[in-house]
Amino acid sequence: MMLSAFMAMIDDKSLCADFERFYYDNRSLAMRTAMSVLHTNALAEEAVSESFMKLAKCFQKVHNLGPHDLVSYFVITVRNTSLNMLKKEYGGELEYDDSMDHTELPDADEQLLKECIALLPERDRELLFMRYTLCLGSREIGAALGISDEAARKRVQYVRHKLRTLMEEKANE
Repeated sequence: MMLSAFMAMIDDKSLCADFERFYYDNRSLAMRTAMSVLHTNALAEEAVSESFMKLAKCFQKVHNLGPHDLVSYFVITVRNTSLNMLKKEYGGELEYDDSMDHTELPDADEQLLKECIALLPERDRELLFMRYTLCLGSREIGAALGISDEAARKRVQYVRHKLRTLMEEKANE
């Protein structure tokens, strides 16, 4: 089992239970993240395993992060690991567009959308990434952030409103 191999890499054995809990709570999120980039199960499994290995190596340093920050850190690690694997698999440079799927924003100018997303705080961008790129529902986002389903839904709604307002302001400039 890979989990025991990852836990063997953790120097402070008192942290093994925390790592195991994190592993079980976030494995499906990691798979969805990897699949959104790689689109093949075998490569996604490899990317997730490599990401958990990287996390295990530095878990003593990062375990004190808040639950949201640790999950965000891990999602970014999985995404970057997946992108690196994709580069290695297909060679050459890849351009990754991590802007949200804007099908719900009809007639939105794509460049304006990207600029406005870039102006949002990191936490809001990560929320949009989880919702629209990873296609996570309110329940999964809530679990990742340690909040209720309803709070996650409201937070997504708030960030979308914030983005829409920012886009309207920029469009009127």
